[in-house]
Amino acid sequence: MEATRDPEDDLDPQDVDADSSSQSDEPLPKNRGKIKFESVMQRGEAATYFGALIDGLRHGQLQFRHGDQNLSLAPAQQVVVEVKASKKGDKEKVAFELEWRRSPDETVELNG
Repeated sequence: MEATRDPEDDLDPQDVDADSSSQSDEPLPKNRGKIKFESVMQRGEAATYFGALIDGLRHGQLQFRHGDQNLSLAPAQQVVVEVKASKKGDKEKVAFELEWRRSPDETVELNG
């Protein structure tokens, strides 16, 4: 499923809007949340989007929004970084994943 990003959306370095591909009417437990983002955009727009993610990572706060749903993540000092790159015919792909564990006294913020 592909969604297009509205060019009117502004990307605040610590506040990245995300488009959810599936929503359920059931509320998630307070310590869980999920927003999936997929979009077709110009290379420069993609660079701006990833720049906003980088700034949020630097500041230790990532904010994702879709409609009335908000997901706030606080990356730990140490993160696991996974990068996958592939090329098959004329299709090229790079996937990035960041993962970390919060200490028991840290909380996740999910509104919506």
